[in-house]
Amino acid sequence: MNGQRRAIASELAALTGLRGVAALWVVLYHVWVDAGPRAMTFAGIDFTPAFSCGWAGVDIFFTLSAFLLSLPFASSQLGAMARPALGTFWLRRVLRIFPAYYAQLAVLLALAAVGVGTMPSLASLAGNLVLWFNVGSIAAAPINPVTYTLPIEFTFYLVLPLFAWLLRPRAWVLLLVFAVVETQAYRHVMYAWVAHADVPQRVLALEQLPGRLDQFVFGMLAAYAYTRGAIAGTLPRARVADALFVFGAALVVAMVVAIHLRSVTYWDGDPLLFVWHGVVGAAVALMLFAAAAGSPIAHALFAGPVLRRAGVISFGLYLWHFPLIGWLDAAHAFDRIDGYRLPWSLPLILALAWLLAEASYRLVERPALRLGRGRGRDPGVQTELVVAEPAVRR
Repeated sequence: MNGQRRAIASELAALTGLRGVAALWVVLYHVWVDAGPRAMTFAGIDFTPAFSCGWAGVDIFFTLSAFLLSLPFASSQLGAMARPALGTFWLRRVLRIFPAYYAQLAVLLALAAVGVGTMPSLASLAGNLVLWFNVGSIAAAPINPVTYTLPIEFTFYLVLPLFAWLLRPRAWVLLLVFAVVETQAYRHVMYAWVAHADVPQRVLALEQLPGRLDQFVFGMLAAYAYTRGAIAGTLPRARVADALFVFGAALVVAMVVAIHLRSVTYWDGDPLLFVWHGVVGAAVALMLFAAAAGSPIAHALFAGPVLRRAGVISFGLYLWHFPLIGWLDAAHAFDRIDGYRLPWSLPLILALAWLLAEASYRLVERPALRLGRGRGRDPGVQTELVVAEPAVRR
């Protein structure tokens, strides 16, 4: 391997844009549900899966997060940088999640105090403060329902450094086998346990980190493959990277269509229940590797200023759009619309969510992130990675 290449703090613009797509996809899904789910057909083509499966943006978030956070650990395992300090790593993760999350909780509680929303009990508030959702009989319901994903993500932050020890030649195979076997075992055993419970209980039981570990690990392995290729000078050329990116994207589309067609039987033990997250995670990981390696298609699709900005403020978009929907519904904002309200509600909710997300990023997230990362313009989208020389990408 070429020891002259070193990891630097940088941003992969196409991946920032893809994060923006994931956030906007989740917003689209929830606004579509709120407007009243219906078939979305244009020019004879059924686009309903693009609306009904917008929750899959969370799958993109998980795999993308694993990829980006694993880059410095992969660089360390391959000798391109010192091992990341775990205290600093976890501090940055706390600063990424909790300041914006607590700021929103404060706003929601203040509004509930004046009659906008419901004031939680002390036990519920305590559970929300520590992200104790969905686990055990004393678990709290999230005040903002979309935040149920945060403890899944944060638990992964805790175990990532341990798994990252296997990001090295030959050992990565053990990580892959463990993740796939563990995920399948968890989902099958857990489903057998809750098969006779109602669907919400099945969701809570299966959609925990052990049941989605494979998609995180696929992101980690993509980061390792990219870093190893960048150090060795063996990253794929542009045409190959494009082919890998298109294949991964096509697989995501195929899986989205498949789960849309089988949504009625999915929670009744459909085969997709056990493999969907993993297959989509692998497909997204392939897209991430190709984009990082320099795929021109990925850059053209996702590195534009609008999607990149959506990626920068994606956490705020994710946090704020759902309360906005509730507030507008409570105010009967769309009651006078004659016909299907989605064409009216979507742009309004998106615009308002964007404004709140910008405020969250500028006033809360960016100042907090600078405490742990320095004074870059957008510290939340920087990571330590080995940058391939242009000659490798041609």
